[in-house]
Amino acid sequence: MTSRWKIALSTVGVALIAMVVTVVIAARQISLHARDWVQEGLTQYFKSDVELSSFNLSVYPSVRAQGEDLILHFQGRNDLPPLIAIKSFTVHARLLELLLDRHVQRVDLNGLEINIPPARSGDTGGRFNFHKAPKSFGTTHFDQIVSENAVLKILTSKPGKDPLEFDIAHLILHSTASDGELAFRATLTNPTPPGDILSTGKFGPWNADAPRLTPVSGTYTLDNANLGVFRGIGGTLSSRGEYKGVLERIEANGTTDTPDFQITRAEHPVDLKTTFHAVVDGTDGDTFLDPVEVHYMKTTLIARGTVEGTKGIPGKKITLDVIGNKARIEDLLLFAIKGPPTMTGPIQLTTKFVLVPGQQEILDRLSLNGSFDLPSAHFTSGRVQQKLDNLSKRGRGDAKEVAKDPQAVDSTDDVASSMKGNFQLGNDILRLSGLGFAVEGATVNLDGIYDLSAQTLDLHGNLEMEAKLSHATTGMKSFFLKAADPFFSKDGKGTVLPIKITGPVTQPKYGSDFHRKRESAKLG
Repeated sequence: MTSRWKIALSTVGVALIAMVVTVVIAARQISLHARDWVQEGLTQYFKSDVELSSFNLSVYPSVRAQGEDLILHFQGRNDLPPLIAIKSFTVHARLLELLLDRHVQRVDLNGLEINIPPARSGDTGGRFNFHKAPKSFGTTHFDQIVSENAVLKILTSKPGKDPLEFDIAHLILHSTASDGELAFRATLTNPTPPGDILSTGKFGPWNADAPRLTPVSGTYTLDNANLGVFRGIGGTLSSRGEYKGVLERIEANGTTDTPDFQITRAEHPVDLKTTFHAVVDGTDGDTFLDPVEVHYMKTTLIARGTVEGTKGIPGKKITLDVIGNKARIEDLLLFAIKGPPTMTGPIQLTTKFVLVPGQQEILDRLSLNGSFDLPSAHFTSGRVQQKLDNLSKRGRGDAKEVAKDPQAVDSTDDVASSMKGNFQLGNDILRLSGLGFAVEGATVNLDGIYDLSAQTLDLHGNLEMEAKLSHATTGMKSFFLKAADPFFSKDGKGTVLPIKITGPVTQPKYGSDFHRKRESAKLG
């Protein structure tokens, strides 16, 4: 072997020995100072006081660190829950990758709880001395961070509000190309209605001065959510969507599909779909909906409003302004009555929708206050439609054209009727006021109630006809009624009769209500 090769091999050997010595020394230094470096790094990155109950490190054959009871108090604020609390953790890395590239293979977290502090004027964090800390953890590359059964809470300073809380059953994160940004895949348990949410997206970089302003974005899916947990409704809901923003304010766009949605009392399942844009207040979970579009059958409803919570009361109160300019009365009746719908036709409506939280059935907690307009309605019952057709003929004075058989189920005219009025729903009772019902030649004005539980009507009001009372019938009855015409006319014209509509909604009874008129006269 030439001297030149001997010199080269010696040089390589010395270099290898130097490298080994360096690694050994570095490993020893890491072992001696790792706990301090970890605490100082966490202090710098999260601007928090750090408590660490125990910490153990081994560097051979690879770096393995274990710790217990890690607690971070944001800016030393002991008046708040810890910013981060971890019962135990384990870190795995290769020594050279950790030293040269700040590269960590895997971190396992057990008992992770994150409490995002609320905004507070004067927050500075300036009392911390960070100049001795190593580089920010934001420059460390993580191949995988795994957490089971974590809890994320976004605290609020709003009085009377509970914090927004997420139970994250399974969470996997890894570093992206961006400094401090983490990609995530999370499985969340949705408590009500029960179901699993799968979400993927990006989180960070961490905003150390204002954690609530840390950016987050992603997509989600929710499947097989059983709406039957809400008493009074049924169906299996699925949802898809995307979201972006910061922790304290997240905007979301999505869709829902419930192919078998129903009000259980009515027992009419329909395929109900929605699209929505929502803004979630991350400080308390209140949601602002603008808009929500509801589609089923041939009906579309547009809603705008809020989903708000009250401190100490489980659940959320839903308050919506609902408009239906493209709706059908037969579709709406699918949620109100058993059996086939009794009417068909286009309807326009506006209503305030309020659903308070509670354990009672949906209809017992729901209140509506609005108005509707049915410009051209037809009754599905031939018997009822025949009565309306006959009413129109009598109202016009064409009594001779009235069908001879009152039980007839066919009608050659099939007169369309218009209807409008105001309604209020509460405690399972639908109260109707200013209910105007009109066919050619006659108008009915009613007030009263529709009992949704009993499915019965109790309406009272007046029938106004263009014709005089004697012209609304034929034969001897018409002759004798001429004497009564003045008593039932309005300003000397037409006829005004007190009437009532009572009984089951599927087979209502129509009749005169002279008793009510006499009672009114006594009170007057």
